[in-house]
Amino acid sequence: MKAGKYISILIASITLLGLVCCKRERHQPDRAFYYWKSNFNLSAKDIAYLNDAHVSKLYIHFFDVAFSDRDNKPYPVDEVRFSTMPDKQFEYIPVVFIPNKTLEHLSADSIEQLSSHIYTQVSYLATANRLSYKELQFDCDWTETTRVKYFKLLTFFHDRLHDSGKILSATIRLHQVKYPDVTGIPPIDRGMLMFYNMGKINAEPGNNSIYNSKDANKYVTYVTSYPLPLDVALPVFSWAVCIRNGQANNIIEKAVRTDFPDSLFSAIGNNMFISRSSVLLHGRYFDKNDTVKMEEVTPQLCVEAANNVNGYLKDAHRTLSLFEYDSLYLSHYDKKSITQIFTGSN
Repeated sequence: MKAGKYISILIASITLLGLVCCKRERHQPDRAFYYWKSNFNLSAKDIAYLNDAHVSKLYIHFFDVAFSDRDNKPYPVDEVRFSTMPDKQFEYIPVVFIPNKTLEHLSADSIEQLSSHIYTQVSYLATANRLSYKELQFDCDWTETTRVKYFKLLTFFHDRLHDSGKILSATIRLHQVKYPDVTGIPPIDRGMLMFYNMGKINAEPGNNSIYNSKDANKYVTYVTSYPLPLDVALPVFSWAVCIRNGQANNIIEKAVRTDFPDSLFSAIGNNMFISRSSVLLHGRYFDKNDTVKMEEVTPQLCVEAANNVNGYLKDAHRTLSLFEYDSLYLSHYDKKSITQIFTGSN
């Protein structure tokens, strides 16, 4: 009796352990970065960093689709140039950014022609640079008024990509997750939840509009009920909010604390700096006593974001991507921090 009881317990324990292990393995996300530079140039050091972090995918910004008021037509701008050929050990996902303004200017009848031109340009860039891809992604913060036109474009690509064995994904903002009845569900295979840029940009010293748990919690509970499979993008970037007379009036993207040297700015708090005199810096003119507020995502804050959204994601295979790959930001993220972010999303 005792031997049989112990054997039963042992079998049950092994079975439970196996289920737990399978669950952990099944829920390990693919690791990725967004590469949002106009010049694609992966050095041996970059490749070593990505390999050390076990990154398998890179989402590459191919170009924007901007609208020219002069010609009354959309054009590809900020097109990526490849200084180095894509290393074949990574999977690459081309990303096309379409400002909502572009869709506002276009008629519904012109969408199919635009879709065809975008498809041709993506194919040209991929072929010319020996980049094969299994997934194409669109980035657009569409609205209720542009939904029909944008979804028509997505339908064109969804059908075309499926014919060639590829899939279509698109970025999803938090307000689109919370209000799907208003914004609609895009006709795509997967969504990329952009889990950042969720607060109001203002002059308050303690406010972080890139990520803060207070604003995140207003949206994150709706993630579970969203009907599309979701991948997740988390922030590792920073920017500077320019403040004059107590009002935020501009943003300097890709800014870090060292961009505001002591010779020109005085620190007046943990993340606030005041201009010592009038100066032109980073293409912005600062009056004396203008203030700069640094908004940044520390490794600890990014881990918090990963753990927050993880509790609401459906149990399915997914990709976790960090925005963006840039040594300007990643110099503050050691191997332990990167590992915690990726594993903290499980």
